[in-house]
Amino acid sequence: MFRASTARRDIMKCAVIDMSSTGVSTVIAEGDKATGIFEAVYKERINIAVADYFDGRSIGARGIEKLIDALITARSTVKAMGAEECYVISTAALRNIDNIEEVAVKIRKRTGIVINYLDGVTEAYCDFMSNRKYAAYDRVVLIDIGGGSVELCDFSKDSKDEMVCLDFGPIKLRNKYVADIFPTDEEAKRIKKFLRKKSDDAKLAGKGKFSTAVLVGSINDAVYATFREYCELKKTNTDFTYDKFKKFAGWLMESPDRTRLVMKTAPEKIHVLPVATLILKELLKRFKLDNIVVSDSGVKEGYLSLVASGREQGIPVNLDMSVPHYGFDEPEPEKSKKNKPTANKKSDKKSGGKKQSDAKTGKKKSNGEKQATEKAAAKSPEKSAKRTVKTEAEGK
Repeated sequence: MFRASTARRDIMKCAVIDMSSTGVSTVIAEGDKATGIFEAVYKERINIAVADYFDGRSIGARGIEKLIDALITARSTVKAMGAEECYVISTAALRNIDNIEEVAVKIRKRTGIVINYLDGVTEAYCDFMSNRKYAAYDRVVLIDIGGGSVELCDFSKDSKDEMVCLDFGPIKLRNKYVADIFPTDEEAKRIKKFLRKKSDDAKLAGKGKFSTAVLVGSINDAVYATFREYCELKKTNTDFTYDKFKKFAGWLMESPDRTRLVMKTAPEKIHVLPVATLILKELLKRFKLDNIVVSDSGVKEGYLSLVASGREQGIPVNLDMSVPHYGFDEPEPEKSKKNKPTANKKSDKKSGGKKQSDAKTGKKKSNGEKQATEKAAAKSPEKSAKRTVKTEAEGK
């Protein structure tokens, strides 16, 4: 839970870095670890359109490199701001990709970071914990549309087991139903049919159960920002009601100006925003809400409260370790191997044999090869042997 201030003596500074389908975001907060009450003092987001490097099943090499670069930057910021503890988390959008093990290994090799994966129920519970202040509103439902899942929290229930996670998100639905960026009328109909069936299967409440929706997460933030720009374009007020949002969703599916508007407000989310808008519209339609609010707290803040107070367990980042990092049990990068000399005096006879063979075939060594051989031969056998053993050990 986050509050405006803390009065206890044992104040500490903690951070959470979240890897998602649209970027790497960081929150740094000060608070009391014993109670899990923290106040956010710094927030930052590095936008990455991971979907640009996603083939529907796996993230490509360039996408992995961009994630690593963003994590290194976020980690450096956390350390520079004096955080005592830091955790890196990942939710459904990355947790469910086919090559997540490859991504995790490369991140660990380069940064030393071990990713803490949150399951859907834990993700929803983190959302709930960071937004309990909205319990004062009438009949509240929390909606978090992530890239790979949708979390729903009924504020009349506070047990983790009662949180709801729907196993789809805009990335999955776009890959399944949409041929381009924006759905066609027919594609949108198929998505709506899918959403209604999934909502019925999950036994989501209908009209009358909830009065207020709390929208959480960066995708909902982007949808809301684009909605506000739409209102400005149409010269209307920005009251967030279902009827007005329905008109916005229809405009987003049809208008020739839609791409320009999304690129103005949330360019990194253009791959997920149109389908996310359809998801949100269907949920708001189902619940028939009177009030819609947008929260600035989400999974990161909730996870920090839970892990700091010991209600969740996480592996922290070693902030004292230098980066780039290559573990002692990992092979060094190819560049380093190429720079290591391998010739020594004990191999002179073999080198001589190679020279004779070259002479028979008419091949000649270049000046560079001769110089390298002469320099290598000048090295002591003892040092060369040690270097050879070290190279072999590293290669295992």
